[in-house]
Amino acid sequence: MVLERLFPEDWLEKKFKYAFLLGLGYSVIGIIIARLLFPSNSGIVSVIFTSIFLSPSMRKIFLIEETSEEKEKKFSFKRLIRSDYDVILMYFLVFIGIFTSYLAFSFLLPQLGLNTFDILKEQLFLDPALRGHATFSFYSFQFIFYNNWWVLLATFILALIAGDGAIFFVTWNASAWGAIFGSRVINASIYSGQNPWYLLLIVLSLVIWHLLLEGGAYILAGIAGSTISNEIIKERIEIAEFVVWVIAGSALFVLVNYVIKPMGFTPLITLIFYFLLTLILLYFLGKIVAEKKNKVVFIYNFAVFVAAIVVFILGATVETIAVSNFHILAEVDIMSYCAANNFSLQECVRFMPFYNT
Repeated sequence: MVLERLFPEDWLEKKFKYAFLLGLGYSVIGIIIARLLFPSNSGIVSVIFTSIFLSPSMRKIFLIEETSEEKEKKFSFKRLIRSDYDVILMYFLVFIGIFTSYLAFSFLLPQLGLNTFDILKEQLFLDPALRGHATFSFYSFQFIFYNNWWVLLATFILALIAGDGAIFFVTWNASAWGAIFGSRVINASIYSGQNPWYLLLIVLSLVIWHLLLEGGAYILAGIAGSTISNEIIKERIEIAEFVVWVIAGSALFVLVNYVIKPMGFTPLITLIFYFLLTLILLYFLGKIVAEKKNKVVFIYNFAVFVAAIVVFILGATVETIAVSNFHILAEVDIMSYCAANNFSLQECVRFMPFYNT
């Protein structure tokens, strides 16, 4: 790839701090090219281009991680941290770079008189406020945990099916968060007359913690899924069995979802059940791996996925606490909704019950 040739062969492996610039630069290029070539769907196409640009560099890092894990004779948490630290750090910095670029586009372009929705409509369509939803149920404990869990699971399964699929899904999440937060802040500032930079600083200072944790969980799930997938591919005779396992496991999740959803379990009980089911399925997936060195790699990445679940729970908990205790976040989202629907300030106040206390 021409873009990759701009950097020395060992540039990213030795200088992980530049991974942020890699994510930022590739995503900016992806947005511009997507807008020029596919203006009607530039939001999703920009994510595809960014993922394609990033794939060669990410494969190199994954190869280094796999090689390091294959040399280990037995599992230990100390070796896990040592072998996976670099790839997690690089992935994380790339994620922040992508988030920053989409945030900048959605926040700055309206101030220049451009319509962000035309450029990033696929990302912004995920925002309930812009879709005209007035219930704001996305602040509930149940929504945050339940919705984010499926994102985590989808990232892992996509990585299992296609190793590079994790790059796409992580890029998509970073782009969606960046676009939505930038758009919400600028809409709220225009509607309320507040300084947009001040409002952006306040919002980011409150949401950055759960964004980092939840983004980290998706990254860990993507790394675990991609590495396990690569190890299965090495054992070519087991690929058919692996495909059957993925299809059967995915079908089981869909079936279980339809069965237990009407039972009325609490979100926490439901999630615990899903966690246990996922770990049991992964345990049986490990039985497919025959070679000893590949089995060690599987154990390491099984532990990485467990870490992803732990980080996910922590991130979702932090998000629940944030949206429940900092009214400014609700105010920004509601004002963004009111701006999108041309409500007057008097009409908008009815969506803010805490103003009446």
